[in-house]
Amino acid sequence: APAVFAEGVGNGGHLHLSAWREGANLHTGGGGRYGMTADAEAFAAGVLAHLPALTAVTAPSPASYLRLRPSQWAGVFTAWGRETREAAVRVVTGTLGLHDRAANLEVKPVDLAANPYLALGAVIAAGLDGIASAAVLPEEITGDPARLDAEQAAARGVRRLPTSLSEAVAEFREDECLRGALGPVLADAVIAVREGETASVADLDDGGIAAAYRWKY
Repeated sequence: APAVFAEGVGNGGHLHLSAWREGANLHTGGGGRYGMTADAEAFAAGVLAHLPALTAVTAPSPASYLRLRPSQWAGVFTAWGRETREAAVRVVTGTLGLHDRAANLEVKPVDLAANPYLALGAVIAAGLDGIASAAVLPEEITGDPARLDAEQAAARGVRRLPTSLSEAVAEFREDECLRGALGPVLADAVIAVREGETASVADLDDGGIAAAYRWKY
């Protein structure tokens, strides 16, 4: 379960992936930050841009949002970094001698309530949209994004991710890229299931939500 108690650190299922072309890992050997190629940076930028909507797929349970809280290593801001444990997207360069195979991105706002096929497919769609649009990866965040004031966060493009499943669904509704990637039938099913789960726990407090999902997974 994403969270077994209302307070404290929950259970994540962080997703690692890398983009490749013609047998070459795009996340290493390039001239960009930490050796990323231009397409790898654009891929990461696409994931960041779609993260608020992605959470409806990658964090699909009301209990997911008990875990997605600042300063608890869950990555709840649209920020990236190499060793920034609070960033939602982390650049992993790989160990020495294995960069060409091991360099990847870690996407943190993911838990094991998610359907892995939908979660991975949606993240890939977001990244590919970044490449197609030549999205620009913003400034790296090297500290806890929660410590930025509103002006600093806005200047760096740092945004708080949805704080509830209903907020995530609202973001997903407006994201044409993700809905298009899933197709209308599946996208509508994602929305309907999430709204049904939200309604089912509407009368529960955080402790009640944690208890309701504690043994479901």
